Amino acid sequence: MLAREGAAEGVAELLLAAADDLAADPGCELYLVSRERDKPDVVWVSELWRSQEDLEAASAKAREGDGPRAVGEAVEQFDVIELDLLGGKGARGETDRDDRHATANIDDAKDMAAEHGLSEFHEARFLAGELASEQTGLAHFRLKPGKRQPFAHRHGRAEEVYVVLSGSGRVKLDSEVSVLARLDAVRVSPGVTRQFEAGQEGLELLAFGPRHTGDAEIVKDFWPASDD
Repeated sequence: MLAREGAAEGVAELLLAAADDLAADPGCELYLVSRERDKPDVVWVSELWRSQEDLEAASAKAREGDGPRAVGEAVEQFDVIELDLLGGKGARGETDRDDRHATANIDDAKDMAAEHGLSEFHEARFLAGELASEQTGLAHFRLKPGKRQPFAHRHGRAEEVYVVLSGSGRVKLDSEVSVLARLDAVRVSPGVTRQFEAGQEGLELLAFGPRHTGDAEIVKDFWPASDD
């Protein structure tokens, strides 16, 4: 990208923010932002995607925000060079690792709630990337005592199952509120909006279901305090 005069720094910051947003996307295997040393107005993005479908899903989701428009306004020229990866050091392949199985520790995964300034409500870790999972999504949540998730969400295609590992609380599924205790399991169909709330000892949840990149939709103001 050739940035407009004086705009390269801002373009780089926007692209680095995009890289942060892709941290939990297992379809994105590499996203590097660089500036050309002798031409500081030229900004490079080097990307490696697991599949064309993953790239298209992430691009569609990104277009819902203001980032792409802001980058477009600050750039004079935008060129795309597409490459087919043949191999080399660091390239994924059968000789590099065994794709038949993987092991990851939940606490080693990045806390995405902290990443987005939501630590007062909960911890949120997503394991699909760590496990190189292509078909199954896995998430772990620790809600703080008495706290409700900061927003609800629903899926267009994925059915999810939530299991209470410890603590207690409540869940709102569309218009219905249910009480939860340790080892309760909750199945949620596609299209159902859900939001969890912890009891006084907190609430620890494990969530899993089929992976569909870009399938989740955030729902705000779903369970206001006035409904209690």
